[in-house]
Amino acid sequence: MDILDCHLNFGATNNGVPYRNCDTFEDLQEELARSGIGGGLVRCAYSSTVGVNYGNRFVADKVAAAGNPLMWGVWAALPPFTGETPPPEALPAAMAENRIGALYLSPKTHRYVADPLTLDGLLGVCSDAKLPVILNTCYGITMEQIYAILARFPKLSAIVGDSDCWPNARRLYPLAAAYERVYMDLAYVMDAGGIEDMTRRFGAEKLLFGTAFPERYTGSMLAVTRAAAIGENERALIFGGNLKRIVKEAIGV
Repeated sequence: MDILDCHLNFGATNNGVPYRNCDTFEDLQEELARSGIGGGLVRCAYSSTVGVNYGNRFVADKVAAAGNPLMWGVWAALPPFTGETPPPEALPAAMAENRIGALYLSPKTHRYVADPLTLDGLLGVCSDAKLPVILNTCYGITMEQIYAILARFPKLSAIVGDSDCWPNARRLYPLAAAYERVYMDLAYVMDAGGIEDMTRRFGAEKLLFGTAFPERYTGSMLAVTRAAAIGENERALIFGGNLKRIVKEAIGV
């Protein structure tokens, strides 16, 4: 079965957070080959450290050059008012053209207010076009902001993760229960029996394998997902089937 990771990063962060360096796209490819991960969603840290447009262009170029049909870039999204990134109405075509499988919001790093005035124009287009939006507390968005966004856009295709609380079931489960198109990034879900419990409650269709590499070791969630007491069809969905479906629905590739 294809193993696809919804939470991959590369590029120097200069903050000492990752457990090991993954400064280059080639470093990332080497780790994926070593661990047996076939691809997934790839974010470039330069979007936060050098500049949004630089990092977005960099990851698009690297993904295109790799020629891997199971790898897609992730772009940082900004509010449209300053014209720094494509306007919301242009995003579906731009993402399809550049093999961008998802956007992520990082209001703390990119210095904007994550409120309706700032984001509703962008998120309305994403919701209508089924563009996946990564809402993960590891990127400086709070759970309170995530809850507020999904209350306004209940049909948003959201990949939700929570790095700020362990165990985090009490924060994630209400979202998974309430919203049909919320998908849970498992990178920070280390609860004993957590995958089994989530699968039983919500169905494997709402779970996405993720490692948070290089902040975390790829082998950890590989081992947890392989050992989970679930059916093989469910495991295949979590490991890659769900991500392929979500991205294809959004950008067609």
